[in-house]
Amino acid sequence: MIDSTIKHIATVFPVNAGALKPDPKFRRRRSIIREFSLNTSTHGVPGIARSQSLHNRIFWTVSFLVFTGIMLYFIIQSMQAFFSYPTQTSVFVIVERLQTFPAVSICNYAPIRFDTFIEPFLNYTNSRNLTNTNDTSTITSYQYEFIADFIQYLINNDLPISNYLFHLQPMLISCFYNNLPCTHDDFIPFLSATYGLCYTFNAKMILNQTSIRNATDNGGTGTFQLKLYAYSHQYVPYVSDG
Repeated sequence: MIDSTIKHIATVFPVNAGALKPDPKFRRRRSIIREFSLNTSTHGVPGIARSQSLHNRIFWTVSFLVFTGIMLYFIIQSMQAFFSYPTQTSVFVIVERLQTFPAVSICNYAPIRFDTFIEPFLNYTNSRNLTNTNDTSTITSYQYEFIADFIQYLINNDLPISNYLFHLQPMLISCFYNNLPCTHDDFIPFLSATYGLCYTFNAKMILNQTSIRNATDNGGTGTFQLKLYAYSHQYVPYVSDG
């Protein structure tokens, strides 16, 4: 029908009939765009392509642009919130009337006491021809190498080693918990491979041999005051430095 109309116009007016035909390239491009618009999943674009009147096309175009702008606004807001790296901290305060006081462990820096250790140690090394000395005032770096052997010898022969360690009773000068005096009997001893004999205050025993103290005992706030004498002059040379 279009071709017959063009030919009729060309017979009336002296024009080239081929010039009135639409450009086939333009028609192909337009059909591709229209087909894409009708089949795309983007909301609004198919409505624009299907519109038969100018009013409908304007409505769908304006709606598409408005909601695209709203979408971009929320995307930009979300990206700005993400890159601002906000931090939220929640603090909960739970008030409890009774709070258990924690266990406190103490150890002397030196595992071995020199005055009780030196004489049995020299007897051990002299009897094995490792040394030949009766000097109980100090030990040399050579003698230091046999201390571990001496301790191992005591353990293998079921001999007591506690006599050569630092005990709490002579070290304890004063002890107060919530202004109440405490003694060495309030501590539970245990052996440490590094520090020798150690003691724990307020230890929870399996057999409940000691009662667990609370922070509010005697109307206090959980104050533990301890004063000790370290006996640093009895540290064994090369084992501990005073």
